[in-house]
Amino acid sequence: MYKPKMIENEKNLHCLMKHELPVTMVILDSKLTQNQRLLCQECIDNFESEQTQKTIGFKKIVQKIEDNKQQQLSILENLIISNIKQVESFQIEINNLKSMIIQQLDQIINNTKDWILNLKQIGFKYSEYSFFKELDLIIINQQNNQNDQINCQNQIKILNQSQITKINSKLEQFKSFQEYQQLKNILNKLNEQTQNIFIIQQQQKQQLSPNQLLFIDNTIEQKEICNAIVFDSTGKIMVSTCENKILIWNFNNGKIQKVQTLSEHQKDVICLIYSKIKNYFISGSNDGSIILWKQLNNNQWQSSKPQCEHKKQINCIILTQNENQLISGSLDSLINVWRIDFINNQLTFLYSLQKHTNSVTSQSLNESERVLVSCGDDKLIIIWQKDANNKWTFQQVVKQSIQDVGTHVKFIKEDQFILLPYKFNCLYVFQQKDGQFQEIIEKKVQFKKINYGYLNQSFFPIIFIKDKNLICLRHKDYIILLKEQNDGQLQIVQELDCQHWNIFGTVTNNGQYLIYWGENKMKYEIYEIQYK
Repeated sequence: MYKPKMIENEKNLHCLMKHELPVTMVILDSKLTQNQRLLCQECIDNFESEQTQKTIGFKKIVQKIEDNKQQQLSILENLIISNIKQVESFQIEINNLKSMIIQQLDQIINNTKDWILNLKQIGFKYSEYSFFKELDLIIINQQNNQNDQINCQNQIKILNQSQITKINSKLEQFKSFQEYQQLKNILNKLNEQTQNIFIIQQQQKQQLSPNQLLFIDNTIEQKEICNAIVFDSTGKIMVSTCENKILIWNFNNGKIQKVQTLSEHQKDVICLIYSKIKNYFISGSNDGSIILWKQLNNNQWQSSKPQCEHKKQINCIILTQNENQLISGSLDSLINVWRIDFINNQLTFLYSLQKHTNSVTSQSLNESERVLVSCGDDKLIIIWQKDANNKWTFQQVVKQSIQDVGTHVKFIKEDQFILLPYKFNCLYVFQQKDGQFQEIIEKKVQFKKINYGYLNQSFFPIIFIKDKNLICLRHKDYIILLKEQNDGQLQIVQELDCQHWNIFGTVTNNGQYLIYWGENKMKYEIYEIQYK
């Protein structure tokens, strides 16, 4: 790599007498000046014999110098090469860091692009209307516009909170940058606006609570079993199951009209969930498959490729607030986590949570989505928590005063969830204390005693609508409405006797209508939930 190189030009070296002849000998005497040590042939011929200085040939001394220099350079070269390799490694890591920072910033930029796109889609969604439907609303003097506005505001609130949480976690690594605080200020302002939406809604509702059920309609028959019913965010599209088929309905003022039948599952469809921010829903089946259904512009539905990571029946599915992940519970005792790609209409399996030893019947996320609770046929209530990498990890098995199968579990606060057991006539409340979830005995809700042998089933989920102070659940052959009192206790508002344990249904997202299918009459029954 390195070779000795004399900085002086050999032709420019002259003896002291400047004879203009090449230097051929060198005197090795430290007392002499530089030019005095150099001898040309004429200097050598005039050398007096009494001079005893030690001399050496010029070529020979140059070779000796270069040999010494080469030895030094070899050692130096090894050191330099070693250092260069370290610096190059550092350079590679710096480039990796640069790429990672760029990638992280690109992800944040992409998040903001999706954010803007989703906000625009909400606006476009609520800008469309049917002349005849709106005319009907005006004629009957119903305040549907206000409901649409509240639904729209709720979607914006959910979207903003989700994106702010996601972006905040990614911004933390840039705290040392000057621009960080300005970015935080903008997000904080957005968050304040989002919270103001909720406050305004609460003021508009004047702290209404559910009061009673008003019967609307039961004219639509369905002989085949219906295991699940869901609504889109506007409350105008209803989706229900019919054995292995999925039915699409128009829903208007408590009346339903079937418009389409979808057939992709091989066995009964067990559970459904509808997006709150996009035009799609997801179905889970007894055949172990999960399908994403995307609504196209012509109101047709495009199904994704069925995902069959579960080997047995899908019992329950939930979406994260930003709807980029799906969490499914199955008869195979597994909880699976999936990534949702709405643009390409596909689900991608990520990983499984393996702690239950029997069928997983129900699961729920808390408000911040840092805690997941699940229950199942193994009589376990399990708490899962997100780690530093936003991956779910086992946290706790919750102790219970009873040992019974959990049919339904639902978070109603950041640190509080309720559990409906299989046999017992009670609703149990659990709350986090000192980092662990514990049963709160004094908050237990006692239902009326039923002597005959009906048991709770797992396919009618607990519905919780926070801004309406409404909890709706199915206990044996009753549908029960509850509300939270000022002292934090849950109070039964109404118990609707459906006269059969095989009942499946839901409540519209705005809390206005209850609809269920019952095996006793084999009809869809619709009620309006009245508030005071």
